Amino acid sequence: MERTFKWQDLANKFYQIVICLTFLLFFGITIGNAAVEVGFVYLGDKGDFTKPALEFAEKTFKTKQLAKADLKSDTFKQYGVVWWHDGDADPGGLSNAEIDAFMDYAESGGAVLLTGAAIRYATPLGLEAAQPRKFGPVADDGSNVGIIVLKETLELGLVDGLENVDGKTPKVEDWIRINSTGYPVSGDYFDTIWKNFTTLAHAWEGGTNYTDRIAAFGYWEAGDGKVFNMNWRLPNFHKNNKSIDHIEKLTENVINWLASESEFADVSPGDKLPVVWGELKNQK
Repeated sequence: MERTFKWQDLANKFYQIVICLTFLLFFGITIGNAAVEVGFVYLGDKGDFTKPALEFAEKTFKTKQLAKADLKSDTFKQYGVVWWHDGDADPGGLSNAEIDAFMDYAESGGAVLLTGAAIRYATPLGLEAAQPRKFGPVADDGSNVGIIVLKETLELGLVDGLENVDGKTPKVEDWIRINSTGYPVSGDYFDTIWKNFTTLAHAWEGGTNYTDRIAAFGYWEAGDGKVFNMNWRLPNFHKNNKSIDHIEKLTENVINWLASESEFADVSPGDKLPVVWGELKNQK
């Protein structure tokens, strides 16, 4: 009887997998073309560094702009990814309730992307004990910057569709230019003062390889979720950036990966029924 039960259990599991795959094929759902629902937050000025980032998000994802009154956990959980980008001005402090909202969302399995001045709030959020540097904005300083590809960068698909500085498909240790000049209001945890950060690509400026000294590209684990940091000089959506296509594609890849990790990412196949990726994950 025990042997029969195990075979029946295996058959049931196989049947469930077949049903899921059939559903996905029937409705034409893929991670690559699904519309990720993004909650976009900016609390400072909507200037030359912030406005184009919002426009990119609205063009690329199913994006809704969130106001300060929307900084609530239940609101965040309506989105697969919450992207906070302030590129023009310091957005001011967060209340304890707002800090709790971000962290409850992340710890419950959500995904947060911090860019621009938002990096300065990683410490108040409790992700790091150290204090980040503060700088920017500068519209044009003539400095080229970018990322250096790691094995993990490739494995997670974070540089898919990008080219290295020689115009070729990136491989491990290749340099990719992300920003040709200037930088938004931003910050970093310079000189390895950070302790809890997982680096997914190194940073470079001019001919200098910063190895793992800036914590400019990677994430913090927060409970069951992740808080991704793309900062320093990288997230420059200003029109002066001649590599705007690279920062946009890199951000798109990051958000798609975060959505694949998020328990709150809904995939809507046109006008068909939505599928919650968290439920599909549980079928594995």
